[in-house]
Amino acid sequence: MRFLIPLSLLLIYSPLTAAPAWQWLEYPSMGAKPNSAVWQSTSREWTPPLELEWKKEDYTVLVMLAGTFHWSGGQDALLEHIGRISTLQSVKYWTVTEQHWTQLFVETHALQSADKSGKRKDFSLREVKSGKPLLFYQRENRGISEGVYRMRVSSKPGRIVVTTENVNPLKAFLVSLIGAGEFQNSYILEQQSDSTWHYYSTLRAGRGAYSLVIGGHDSSFINRAAALFRHVSGIATDSKPPLAQK
Repeated sequence: MRFLIPLSLLLIYSPLTAAPAWQWLEYPSMGAKPNSAVWQSTSREWTPPLELEWKKEDYTVLVMLAGTFHWSGGQDALLEHIGRISTLQSVKYWTVTEQHWTQLFVETHALQSADKSGKRKDFSLREVKSGKPLLFYQRENRGISEGVYRMRVSSKPGRIVVTTENVNPLKAFLVSLIGAGEFQNSYILEQQSDSTWHYYSTLRAGRGAYSLVIGGHDSSFINRAAALFRHVSGIATDSKPPLAQK
């Protein structure tokens, strides 16, 4: 006897089990370390998901991290946490060159406008949920990420998408190393149960980024991505062990 599976059941079960084409890493189980990887421009072609509103273009470096975390405070509390830009100054990451934990950002604050001197208080829950572009300033302890950034947050029940990109060129010694809009970071949060969330982050330096500065720092990029994952998920950012120790 032959059994026929209704097409409706195939449509329900097949697509939901497959990861989207742009997602190259699997989610770890709760309590396991995040999965992470770095690709250079010659590694493979990547097309950003439409919801990030990123143009399809070559990248100099592409960093991905997939994690699973516990959050019992509800989605609004998570959105409020994302809007507290000033708390990024407490984030620490593991520096592989010096082999110790150090502050990732020397200064971070929300902005009234694209003028970095227009400091204001952190973004409210209402502002974060509005979906409007939010501007902030950040200066790393080292590196070239000092500048004004634009953040967009879109949310619906059980899903949060956050994207950031640099508004102005990122420079060192007055030399432009990364063009405006070419240093992009995103993370997508998906609720799996009342207190379990998936986290998937993607950092991309565009084809205009100066490869001598961006390339060859895989462990550093992974540890920065891990620090931001820990911050968003409410885990101590200097929790041992670091994701990339060397």
